[in-house]
Amino acid sequence: MAQATTQLGQDPKYERFLHAPLGEDRRGSIVTVLSMFARLGVDPWTEASKLSKLPESAARQRLEELMARFHDVSTPAPDRGRIVQKLLAFLPRPAASASSTSDSARGRFAFPSQGSPIYWILAAALLLGWGVMLAQSQ
Repeated sequence: MAQATTQLGQDPKYERFLHAPLGEDRRGSIVTVLSMFARLGVDPWTEASKLSKLPESAARQRLEELMARFHDVSTPAPDRGRIVQKLLAFLPRPAASASSTSDSARGRFAFPSQGSPIYWILAAALLLGWGVMLAQSQ
């Protein structure tokens, strides 16, 4: 059975990759891939999704570029390639085209992205309904 997207739009298939430790920062806190992306101002789940869809060499290059910009954990340049290779092994890779065709044919349900207008419309409708209920009870 395929894993569902969480209600915040964060796909659990990226958890292993995003929670992989990179090392300690200057304060002694463990830094994960997720916290590195967040400190760089990159959406972790979006970036993980993009990396998993890229060819391996392009994903390696992109992750190495991000790690080179990140200075909270010192990673010597010669070690960066080895670390990136290990991290990329945690990413899910796209399946063969036959299975992706069958997945799209099934029409799997996915939640809209977190910034989707549907959430704002739903929130406004709930707030309006709550206001109407309060007005009727008085």
